[in-house]
Amino acid sequence: MELIFWWMPLAAAAVAGGGVWLYLAWRRRSRARLQRDGVPVAHSERLTELPEYQRVLRRYRALLAGVLTIVVVASGVGVLLASRVSSVEVVQPQSYKRDIMLCLDVSGSMTDVDAKIVDTFASLAKNLHGERVGLTVFDSSAVQVFPLTDDYDYVKTELTTYRDSFRSQGESGLRYWTGTDLGEGASLIGDGLSSCVLGFDGDSSSKRPKSIVLATDNYVNGSPIFTLKQAGDLATKHDVRVYAIDPVDYSADGTPDTVATQLKDVVDKTGGGFYGLSSTDTVPAIVQKIDDQEAGLFTGARRLVVSDHPGPLVVAGLLLLMASFGLLWRVRL
Repeated sequence: MELIFWWMPLAAAAVAGGGVWLYLAWRRRSRARLQRDGVPVAHSERLTELPEYQRVLRRYRALLAGVLTIVVVASGVGVLLASRVSSVEVVQPQSYKRDIMLCLDVSGSMTDVDAKIVDTFASLAKNLHGERVGLTVFDSSAVQVFPLTDDYDYVKTELTTYRDSFRSQGESGLRYWTGTDLGEGASLIGDGLSSCVLGFDGDSSSKRPKSIVLATDNYVNGSPIFTLKQAGDLATKHDVRVYAIDPVDYSADGTPDTVATQLKDVVDKTGGGFYGLSSTDTVPAIVQKIDDQEAGLFTGARRLVVSDHPGPLVVAGLLLLMASFGLLWRVRL
């Protein structure tokens, strides 16, 4: 503990010393005047020597001494309050900070998967601290629904709205595909992933871990501006890990899994991972993996923190004030 305005007690002591000196000087002059002029009451000692008078006088002086003591102590408490009794410490704040971009293919076959992803992150929003979440949807063209933000109430509201829209095929609330059908083709994953990568602010030197949760059936229909490989290289350049979810079970109809293998190779090179939607636990498992791998503990710059502690002094001052009122009532001043 220390005093922010350390000079305040010294100034108060100087004022109090000057007040005591003036009082004593006035007292001396008053006594000298009484001795010179005398007391204009004859035989007053007969009254002042009575036992009852002496008892009342002692009681009166004790009460006045108590009042004086309380006033002095209360004045000291007031001086300490004015001086700001505080604790001063140097802290180095630590926090988990990361950026997560949801990158969702909104072609017709992806609505169930997209609904699960946004529903999971809407549930997680209330437990996030320091993370920023963004949402971009794409089909033949990409649309940024909202940029990276730590306004978790807003994130939860938007994700819940899109979840309902995905589940109802666009009949509930907004049409989730609005703006994503302005180009030629469908599921242009290279363009969608590139748009998501460019949705991160800062350059590759940023210390915030960046990750993308990419959901796509990976059935490209059309000629994208960016190929999947080029989009993966862009993610690597910007130090973005990509976690891809592919809901298609390629082994079910004997279709060669070269498409899935290409997607897996691309996202593995970013340091992320590839997941088939094998169960309802897939999305939470990916979120947990991102949480384990991407949570970076950052130490902020040192800063001086001053914390005031007026509570005990305020309580003491109120108690002294109440006690002084009680004594003054007894004294009948």
